[in-house]
Amino acid sequence: MQPTNGYLTPDSAFTDLVKYWLDDIDAEGRISRTIRNLYERNMRTLVLPVFQDLTLREIGVLRCDQFIKQMAKLSCSRAKQSRVVLRLALELAVRHEILPTNLMDHVARLHREPHTPDALTAVEVNKIRTAIARWEAGVGHVSGPRPDGQLSSIVEVMLGTSARIGEVLAIRRVDVDVTSAVPCIRLAGTIVSRKGELTFRQNHSKTA
Repeated sequence: MQPTNGYLTPDSAFTDLVKYWLDDIDAEGRISRTIRNLYERNMRTLVLPVFQDLTLREIGVLRCDQFIKQMAKLSCSRAKQSRVVLRLALELAVRHEILPTNLMDHVARLHREPHTPDALTAVEVNKIRTAIARWEAGVGHVSGPRPDGQLSSIVEVMLGTSARIGEVLAIRRVDVDVTSAVPCIRLAGTIVSRKGELTFRQNHSKTA
């Protein structure tokens, strides 16, 4: 199925390009549904509030550059996410001969201040272990889910492997090898939860 609107021009609304772009993503089916939904969310919440009333002709390098810089003042993450989806939508417009060039190619690069990654200290890890032990023992339990004995094991696997929570929850018996000289775990999936869908196990990790 090809995108439904094949008549976009420089005078078309940016919102029409966004729909055309999302239709193209769905037609190709090359990225996961999770990433596709993330793109749509970032476009809707970050980019459209600024560009939704503009035509493609009204969007220039200066406007794009100023927009990304404004987003960077809020957070580098927002600026990066905005830049990705805006670039992809405009890239499609160039490929389909709606626009002559991708304006995002001329936007200034993002500059991120160097920072030291945060990491738990041994003291903090022990505090977490103590809190989990108290919770699993039912000490002070008032509301919420009742302990089932799994949380401590999940956290220990995360600490020992640096795996994401979804990857740890997706581990199966067949993925665990305790018979070799060095016991190991194979990360071969992740748990995916999408709005309006049942949670399921995906047969490859997030970075696969």
